[in-house]
Amino acid sequence: MFLLTLPQMGLMLCHLVISMTDVWTAGKLGANVQAATGVVTQIFALLMLITSLIASGCLSTLSQSLGAGLPLRANRYAGLIIMLSAAMGTAVALAALLFAPFIFTAMRVSDELRPALSVFFTAYCCQLPFYYVLIMVNSIFRAYKKVLLPLFTLLLMTSANLLGDLGFGLGFLGLPAFGASGIAWTTFACSLLGLAANLALARRYGLLHRKTFAPWKWNRRAMPYLFRVGMPAAAGQLIMQTGSLVTLAIIGLLPESTNILAGMSVGSRVQAILMFPLGALNMSMVIFSGYLLGGGRQDGLYVFGRRMAALTGLVLVAPSLLLWLLRTPAAGLFSDEPAVTEQASLFLLFACLTIPLTGMTGMLNAVFSGAGATSLSCRVGAVTCWAVGIPLSLCLGIGLGYGASGVYAASTMGQTFAFLWTIRLFRRKKWLEYGLRKRHTA
Repeated sequence: MFLLTLPQMGLMLCHLVISMTDVWTAGKLGANVQAATGVVTQIFALLMLITSLIASGCLSTLSQSLGAGLPLRANRYAGLIIMLSAAMGTAVALAALLFAPFIFTAMRVSDELRPALSVFFTAYCCQLPFYYVLIMVNSIFRAYKKVLLPLFTLLLMTSANLLGDLGFGLGFLGLPAFGASGIAWTTFACSLLGLAANLALARRYGLLHRKTFAPWKWNRRAMPYLFRVGMPAAAGQLIMQTGSLVTLAIIGLLPESTNILAGMSVGSRVQAILMFPLGALNMSMVIFSGYLLGGGRQDGLYVFGRRMAALTGLVLVAPSLLLWLLRTPAAGLFSDEPAVTEQASLFLLFACLTIPLTGMTGMLNAVFSGAGATSLSCRVGAVTCWAVGIPLSLCLGIGLGYGASGVYAASTMGQTFAFLWTIRLFRRKKWLEYGLRKRHTA
């Protein structure tokens, strides 16, 4: 478990460094640009929901197939996943560019944010087809437990992003400074570079060859389970990300909304520093769950998941408390503006309270995902977001006049509710019945 998780911590750290580099360099260009990076991150997360559809099915089908001793089925699923990600990434990018004005209007984006946001939105949409395939190939590497390969790719991308942001964004190293455009299109270039490296590594290590792409008859029989696992995952992501956009729209109704959005952008990145090891552990749990379930070890999987969830919650208590105490100086590392730092500190005040619960919930959801029971996580996320989080945000933030504090408090209540419900579902063990049968598409 440790040997699988440690390189994935490196993966998460690379993603974190890329994100933090973009936020830091955007902050040097002003609060508007920094706020635009926070908003486009939320939109981009929504546009990436199709990867949730394919990625959840990817790790579940590949790990269960390999655990059951069916390598050909696993390799064919890998080829199907690559083709689906390329097609869907292109479709989503074109649709997003077409409906960009509607998206900005629905989110109530202010006129002062639109110029910078438009630049980031266009560049991010152009990278979607390539980024979809990049992420899917990374998932395939992880399912095969070849976690060092995507780490090499992400290290290359992190270095290129740092040089591009500093050079073309801020004009360091004697390069021309293009401001927000330089930061945005550096992200696009890094996606192309990462995809090229991933495909070369997949070819080099035998994961991508002629037999990877199965005949249509096999793909037609294999796709139902892939979508049965992936559709609830994508639906859950769609529901939750749409809820996040609605939350941003609620914040847009508050005074000083630009500073609040910039503070949320900074605060979420600071929180991500603490949470990135958890993301790596979650990915390992998905893989191990698939292998154990594919091998018929259901009782062992239940005990393993319960112990890992409890251990995760205990380990997160101390660092959450430390971040809560140091939230203001931590936020000050990424913004020079007092108003933005104050809002980031307020965000972290509430976020740190639920980090252990969020960690345990994520661990159990990873077990569900590896077992193919993504519909359970979707149900919890949908109800938590739209029946708890959004109504409470409107009530506390707007109705009772608590502003950003009310919105953050509503999020805290929603995450607590999700934790309690997930614990109940896990203990009932119905999620063990969602696995891929060994005979299916063998």
